[in-house]
Amino acid sequence: MLCVIWGLMFVVQRVALEVAPPLWVAAGRAAIGALVLAAFAGSLRTLSRRGVGVAVVLGLTNQFLFLGLQVAGLRTVEAGPAAAIIYLQPVLVVLASGPFLGERLTPRRLAGALLGFAGVAVVGLQQSAAASAGGVLLLLAAAVAWSAGAIVTSAVDEPIVALVVGQHFVGAPLLVAVAAVAEPFPALSTKLVLCLGFAGVFGSAFAWMLWSFLMRRGEAGVVSTWLFAVPMLAAAFGVILLDEPMSVALGVGIALVAVAVRLATSSPGRRGAARPSRSGA
Repeated sequence: MLCVIWGLMFVVQRVALEVAPPLWVAAGRAAIGALVLAAFAGSLRTLSRRGVGVAVVLGLTNQFLFLGLQVAGLRTVEAGPAAAIIYLQPVLVVLASGPFLGERLTPRRLAGALLGFAGVAVVGLQQSAAASAGGVLLLLAAAVAWSAGAIVTSAVDEPIVALVVGQHFVGAPLLVAVAAVAEPFPALSTKLVLCLGFAGVFGSAFAWMLWSFLMRRGEAGVVSTWLFAVPMLAAAFGVILLDEPMSVALGVGIALVAVAVRLATSSPGRRGAARPSRSGA
């Protein structure tokens, strides 16, 4: 479910960018997500002082930087290739989960990470030549920001609902403020309202809650590598819904990340049981 939603997000945001500048698309998505999550604002009382700081960090990495850089990159890179570039994130998380989270980096999981990186590189290099090198760099920076947020989410022992609510309350106002200064407010067309509504409710509020629960309950490296499925879905949605071309490079990249998912998720030595749920999560 998470992979389908986030695969669709690349298409939805590309459509929104036809009628609105990138910062307002990111700000609108985050703001609607924050409004939906306001129903859970009471959960913020369960955060410790350290937890408040963690929510601020996640608001900067997962919302302000990740969303802002992602949408800016989507302005010049098509939905399928953009998703493939963004999903360098699972590779970074797999590699960082050992030193930061104590997860075992098995040979199969390392091979999966390297194949995933190869798939992203194939698509990224093709796009840097065919589209915009700047767009590729923005998307890569978004992947790094999200990776940092993934490690923090998996490492801390704070209530998940409160962290998701808190990070949206931090990231959304920052995105709105930057958009208001940098870009003119777009006309609220039906297309824009529908795109931002879907992005905010499902792509932000629901999907970030689901992703955070998964990151807390499973191994960060395995959960993140499953998300390699998102570029495959985004590419398929882009071809079907936006008439984007299915290039050889994109096909090769998708095949490589598919093998990466298989290697990482079938890796021996995974934790036998899910992490115990935390109170207030």
